[in-house]
Amino acid sequence: MSETTTPNHKSIILPFQRAVFSRLCAIARGCLNVDRTTLGIKLRACFLLIGPSGSGKTFLARELLNEMQVSGLTVAVSDWILLGTANRGGSATWPAIFDFVERSMHKHGAIIYIDELDKCSHDSNWNAFLRSEIFSLCDCRIPLGINDLDGEAVSQSRIDKVRDFLENKTMILAGAAFQGIWDNNARSTMGFLQSNSPVDPPELTDLAKTLPLELINRFSSEIFILPELTEADYHLMVETVAGQIPEIWCKKFLELGHAKIAKAVRHKKGARYMEEILLSAIVSERASLANFVPSPAPSEHIRKNITDEPGLHLF
Repeated sequence: MSETTTPNHKSIILPFQRAVFSRLCAIARGCLNVDRTTLGIKLRACFLLIGPSGSGKTFLARELLNEMQVSGLTVAVSDWILLGTANRGGSATWPAIFDFVERSMHKHGAIIYIDELDKCSHDSNWNAFLRSEIFSLCDCRIPLGINDLDGEAVSQSRIDKVRDFLENKTMILAGAAFQGIWDNNARSTMGFLQSNSPVDPPELTDLAKTLPLELINRFSSEIFILPELTEADYHLMVETVAGQIPEIWCKKFLELGHAKIAKAVRHKKGARYMEEILLSAIVSERASLANFVPSPAPSEHIRKNITDEPGLHLF
């Protein structure tokens, strides 16, 4: 679980992410820059961001915070700690969410990003309780029996204020890979032969086979889908990122980035490919420096001949 600040910086939105990011920003402005208390009905401000591993879901969630200039909290489902359970050395998740909302009330809005939503797909008692707590968050309800981070009972007046902020000034975005669906669609597209055909993105019916329909229905029917990267996407990604890294490593980054793309496509590296190539470029440059051998100094005989020439001086 991590809270995100919003420093001003130049975003590197990659070509295959631009359409999704633009639409996300438009939706966020509708959710966070409108007085929802005047609408008459509750606004459903919960959205799903789907894309295969490495497509940049968490990155876009961070960039959305920067664009909207609001506070943000990331909660990973795999780290979610239920109320009333052993806390494994950390605080239960809902009290931390409650605390984050209280500290965000002086701002014009907040975004809560639920990462790895597809991890709560298995049928077990733990996941049943986990989904119940996620239901509460999406429905802007505070679970019964919640205490603050110090273990003190939360008063009703504080609960009412937090619920009001969740209902009227918070957007909830959940990210999920649903990698199995992408892989199955890829196999059906390829048949028996390798193919560069684009993989069919998951649809709501596909998601309902993995997650309970009651969970899927907590989110808007408009799903934001990041596509699986094609070879052309990787080349564009390398060129785009190269313009943002220090010049000393740029040439090697471009050389390595373009040379290894076929392997990256096969292994479905995604946006993480950029991080690997940057490290390879840095290591290569440092190795060149470590192995650098200066030219040998001229021998005394050569030095004498050079210095005997009029107007020549060897420093």
